[in-house]
Amino acid sequence: MAAKKINKTSSSSSSTAPFKKPRRDAKWRAMMKRRNAIMKRGTCFEILKEAAAGCSLETSHGVTWARCCLLGKGGYGSVFLAKRTTTTTTSGGDLPDKIAVKSATLEKASTLKHEKRVLCDLKASPNVIKCYGDEITDTGCDGEKIYNLLLEFCCGLSLHRQIKLSGSGLPESDVRKYTRDVVKGLKYVHCRGYIHCDVKPGNILLVPGTEERSGGFVAKIADFGLAMSIYENQNWGDDLIGTYPYMSPEVVKEKRYDYSADIWALGCTVVEMLSGKPVWPRMDVPGYLYTIGDSQDLPQIPSSISDHAKDFLGKCLVRNAAQRWSADELLEHPFLSVG
Repeated sequence: MAAKKINKTSSSSSSTAPFKKPRRDAKWRAMMKRRNAIMKRGTCFEILKEAAAGCSLETSHGVTWARCCLLGKGGYGSVFLAKRTTTTTTSGGDLPDKIAVKSATLEKASTLKHEKRVLCDLKASPNVIKCYGDEITDTGCDGEKIYNLLLEFCCGLSLHRQIKLSGSGLPESDVRKYTRDVVKGLKYVHCRGYIHCDVKPGNILLVPGTEERSGGFVAKIADFGLAMSIYENQNWGDDLIGTYPYMSPEVVKEKRYDYSADIWALGCTVVEMLSGKPVWPRMDVPGYLYTIGDSQDLPQIPSSISDHAKDFLGKCLVRNAAQRWSADELLEHPFLSVG
């Protein structure tokens, strides 16, 4: 009661005008109503559908599936949420009720076709996104053909999105689980002779866990459009492959790609999960190239994390590629064996 009297006296002495709530326009009220409705429903499917409201949806549906909404756009195509419309089987077997469809015009689909070939060779790993085949559809507009890659739908979104939602980084217990999943996936990918070349939080997707991880998510590696085979001499010219902040020193300086480049990118991803911040300060392309390729700087490791986590990152973020641990060795590290 005393606190109420003090506040009341202070308010009356400072101003004689009564307090008025700020007026909100109709646009603000409508926005808040939509947000509250989304939070009340809470299902990942409805959240994605609501987020894409107002987007122009493709009408180029498949034989056994139909697009529901746009999930996102990238440099190599657009990704849609789609639902199965029939029980007809495809060459890859039955489609689940919901899938992700990555689409591009047929003449610009070389990257998606490459990704399909890689994923078909990696279909046995539970920590790599599943591929259900591909299909060509017609837009009905000037005979334009669309190439569609049918993929597993991950309702947990990406690690990038989860990190942004966290505000200050993910709990170390979650980071440990997701990192273990990614390392298992990388071990399999590397054993099959592939380098992912673009490991980053945006390319790690989350799916609901099974019996051994009920109530949580399992991390899966996605986006293999830039993956290269260690057994093939792929000529990329003068282009750097990947995303600048996650490129390793030898990639930036020598354009040298090996399994160790994925391990460096893994370390950058773990730092970002733990800190909630970009692995490097924002800079332009020449800044990234100098910092990663020519300086001796390393991504800053958070001081508040466990000793096991610090040591694990120390095995990944080594500028000398020959000294980085392999995925197989990292699976035996105490940071991944705890919990």
